[in-house]
Amino acid sequence: MKFPFCCSSCSISASEITIDSTSRQGEQNDQNFRVFTYNELKTATHGFSASNKIGAGASGSVYKGWLRDGTIVAVKVLSIELESMRGEREFVSELSALSNIKHENLVTLRGCCIDGANRYLVYDYMENNSLAHRLLGKEQNRLKFSWETRRDISVGVARGLAYLHEEVEPHILHRDIKASNILLDQNLSPKVADFGLSRLLRDNRSHISTRVAGTVGYLAPEYAITGHLTRKSDIYSFGVLLLEIISGRPFVVFDLEQGEHYLVQKAWQLYNDNNLVRLVDPELDVNYPEAEAVQFLKVGLLCVQENVRLRPIMSTAVKMLTGEIDIRDVHISQPGFVSDLMDIKLVQQMLSQTISCSSGTTSQSTTSFY
Repeated sequence: MKFPFCCSSCSISASEITIDSTSRQGEQNDQNFRVFTYNELKTATHGFSASNKIGAGASGSVYKGWLRDGTIVAVKVLSIELESMRGEREFVSELSALSNIKHENLVTLRGCCIDGANRYLVYDYMENNSLAHRLLGKEQNRLKFSWETRRDISVGVARGLAYLHEEVEPHILHRDIKASNILLDQNLSPKVADFGLSRLLRDNRSHISTRVAGTVGYLAPEYAITGHLTRKSDIYSFGVLLLEIISGRPFVVFDLEQGEHYLVQKAWQLYNDNNLVRLVDPELDVNYPEAEAVQFLKVGLLCVQENVRLRPIMSTAVKMLTGEIDIRDVHISQPGFVSDLMDIKLVQQMLSQTISCSSGTTSQSTTSFY
């Protein structure tokens, strides 16, 4: 099916999205993907009422809805920025990435709706929100995560990413792996979500050059600075996420006395002190296998190494987490780290000046961040 885009200022052509030529509005194809009408979604969400709003972000708002057959769904209403066409690009990226794939650790995209200049995406509803909300969020929103739950979430996310990176054709780079994009169903099973920044790797290319996108703190340094994107960029983000899951701490913590504390730096310090176990979430008390917890933290550090070539691919990371590969004596090199946007801009400027001096000409970095 080729969608007719009604937004006259849209720079994305309808031919960029193809799902299934036999699909019709209100009907399902073999992948159970539907093209909904606006009225269906308005009815499902009770007119997109504030009482049904379950989330909001830079790209739009999310509402809980009930389809006529009783299925509970989450409806994302994308905000279209006419100048940058940001919401439109995210809509296309989500459709390109999720419309024809299915995995137990990826969120299920049930369908979409195009109504004039408005864009809607419909997903399975996740009863327990996200890792950011339930593990790292405000005290009143948190759940008590056992070691077994943390282990299953970590392995599940790793398997979902391995599927995207190595099994799907063309391969998919997520570009925004973080705690708020890992959703949890009623059984706390993880689902990688929000593919609005994702990119497809076609023609067996191992990397692409692109505008930098993602969340500072989870961004691989080489990608943040140069815009050079590879699967190892996602792997770095996964490493930060893994450290968060095991430690119960967000990637950055701020206090008035000592300022900002960065999780990657703390993990590296404890690793060098041969005391990595101190990073394990104290909420677990003693109810966890110490050796396995340290093993998971080591995998996290392996994934955030500054040397891109030393980071494991995702299928290898899965084997490390499940014990198929022994990493007790593995050497871990220093992690790469970019703490904020100013760091990125400063290094970009230094690189630009270095290139300029070596070539005898004036050059400017074309990498941008949004």
